[in-house]
Amino acid sequence: MGLSKAQAIRQLESRGSVSNQQALVKKIEGVNVTPPIKRVIPGGKQLSSLSTEELTVAVYTWLRGCNIFTEARLSLSGNNANHKVKKNKVIDFDTNTKNAEWELRGKRWLSERIVDVLKTKNILSVEIKRDGIYSVVKTDGSFGPSSDDWHPYVELTPFKPPRF
Repeated sequence: MGLSKAQAIRQLESRGSVSNQQALVKKIEGVNVTPPIKRVIPGGKQLSSLSTEELTVAVYTWLRGCNIFTEARLSLSGNNANHKVKKNKVIDFDTNTKNAEWELRGKRWLSERIVDVLKTKNILSVEIKRDGIYSVVKTDGSFGPSSDDWHPYVELTPFKPPRF
């Protein structure tokens, strides 16, 4: 339960009177958090053998799995907790705009940026957030398709606007 009835009425009164009973009920219930969509990448062992153009098309296809998303993760490892990692911001996005950078420039543009980051040695995952693209790199030893923990997947957090 999100709020008490009195708190919800006070919040809604600040913008005007409560004219819709359903809006009040939704305000009291709170916002439902949408769970991320996780999809396993088929043929994950062959990712390292793909050319840059083929990998760009593949990443673009994976990003199209969700119409509008707020965050995304393309991970090559099933569990990053088993590794010593270093997380770096690789590409910086403009956060002053209304929409996310990939919504303005397109998912194909984003897939090209992701592939550039995926070509990094010992990369475990690429995280896409509103403020930029982050790379998670394994610091101890090497990581590749022959590793035991090589289980690539894509995780997208969809944006679903609240309904009243």
